[in-house]
Amino acid sequence: MIHIKTHKSILYILFSLILFSCDSDNDSNSENNEQVSQDITVTKEKLVGDWILVSSIIGNETVSPSEFECLKNSTATFNQDDTYEVTFLKLGSNSTTLCSRTVTQSGTYTVVGLNSVTFFNFDSEIELIDDTLQITSKVTNGNEQQDQIDIFIRSDNSELGENQEEETDNVETDNQTDDNNDDNTFDGAEVIRNILGKWQIDSDKDCLQKNTIEFKSQSVFEFIQHKETFNRRDLLDYNVSVSYPLPESINATIIKGNSTVVFDTSAECQFIKTSTLEYVVKDEKTIVLKNISGVKLLLEDNNTIKLMYTFTDSNTNEQVREFVYRKL
Repeated sequence: MIHIKTHKSILYILFSLILFSCDSDNDSNSENNEQVSQDITVTKEKLVGDWILVSSIIGNETVSPSEFECLKNSTATFNQDDTYEVTFLKLGSNSTTLCSRTVTQSGTYTVVGLNSVTFFNFDSEIELIDDTLQITSKVTNGNEQQDQIDIFIRSDNSELGENQEEETDNVETDNQTDDNNDDNTFDGAEVIRNILGKWQIDSDKDCLQKNTIEFKSQSVFEFIQHKETFNRRDLLDYNVSVSYPLPESINATIIKGNSTVVFDTSAECQFIKTSTLEYVVKDEKTIVLKNISGVKLLLEDNNTIKLMYTFTDSNTNEQVREFVYRKL
């Protein structure tokens, strides 16, 4: 009798253990499924949106500013409906067709886990790595095939900052117009005699107060601007490709049109832009920069000039900034 009871007790314990094990497996599977679902949600939220190219490396070498000028306009868009489109803008066949070659790939994608995405209809390897989208493709350099690694970041990434025309005192002098001011008939010889020389901005900001303008003979105008820091947007504006996140040390000198820009993270003023332009005296009080429609200088007296900068903000509203310069 005792033997029978003991046997029943053992069976009951074994049955209970089996049930407990099954329940534990079910709980474990449920937890794993829930975690995978959360990972997929997090990854898709990270992926969906617009991305822009910020760095391009070929054969372990960062591409030159001339090569990056077109590439930097490459974009990627990932939609909520699991479709995507990646567009590379490349240099045309000659100088008259700059950035005219477009390569577009599109298809669908499936998020399978944390930072794990399967892409369809894409010839190159594409990966979501941390906060970047990296596309690796093969390019031919001479007789050698090399890897080209293009790094994209989201268009709302904090490294890009805001539009620099809106958040800084930088005056844009790179975008030239077709207006050559050839219709001017005013004899500005006397005005030129009064304005020749160097003028300094009236400001108490550490770097801004270093800004100068200089009127030289032969209607040459030199404009030097300083900023305390720069961000990724500034680098892209001047076709500088650097890794992500931004390196602690950056030192680069870029010539673009009539401007020379120095980026130097070790300097007191990390961004210095020197523009060499031409000026035209329109009347006894008004000086304009040749082919630069957004900048006008008003001569208030022989020692004071007001620089008027007109631009369109991101909301297509016209904005005007004024800067006062004193003769040195």
